[in-house]
Amino acid sequence: MIYKKLLDKIKSNIDNYPLKIALIDPDKKNDSNLSNQIEYIKNNNFIAVFCGGSIMMDSKYHQRLDYIRRNIKLPLIGFPGSVSQINKNFDAILYMSLISGRNAQYLIGEQVLSAPTIHDLDLETISIGYIILNNGKKTSVEIISGTDGLPMSNHDIVLAHALASQYMGHKMIYLECGSDSDKFIDINLLKKVKKNISIPVIVGGGIKSEEDIELISKAGADLIVVSSMIENYVNL
Repeated sequence: MIYKKLLDKIKSNIDNYPLKIALIDPDKKNDSNLSNQIEYIKNNNFIAVFCGGSIMMDSKYHQRLDYIRRNIKLPLIGFPGSVSQINKNFDAILYMSLISGRNAQYLIGEQVLSAPTIHDLDLETISIGYIILNNGKKTSVEIISGTDGLPMSNHDIVLAHALASQYMGHKMIYLECGSDSDKFIDINLLKKVKKNISIPVIVGGGIKSEEDIELISKAGADLIVVSSMIENYVNL
């Protein structure tokens, strides 16, 4: 099970070394450098790969996933923006509920639509409480989901959502600033959430350097999702 493998990585990480997960957006904007992204991932100590995006701008999403599957040996985990992004090549899929918003489509609607396909493909699901954080800039995921992120300055509100997610039985919390964000998570907010919940914390969005990764890891993130940092590197 992929979830168990991730948990084992977290539990055995006694030196608190940053556990990095790469995020690949299989959209046409990344088509020309997809092979370079894969090569970067292979050479930079990632433990898994998330695949998906808020919106796909052409019809070649599934072809690109086939290519990624053939060329990378790490666990490939679906990070779908919609039911249309479910794919047989995934080793597991993040079964996310967007609890920071109140749009029923992303709280339960997409989950109901996707469930029969996931069952038919016999995909492992990892239930996730997905929390978008507002960083002062409207991100793609906020626009597509029709929701606003929670203010990072209001630590109590964010913590209340994280606790609710834990009590509802989600296996992990995902704190998301948006891959197109100009800044990453408020470190003091991350420390407060980590101190008060008992399930693993995933952090993504706005991460631009290894120094950012170190700060986020030391503040308590169990898994750190890297996207724009990879894209920026291969576009140099």
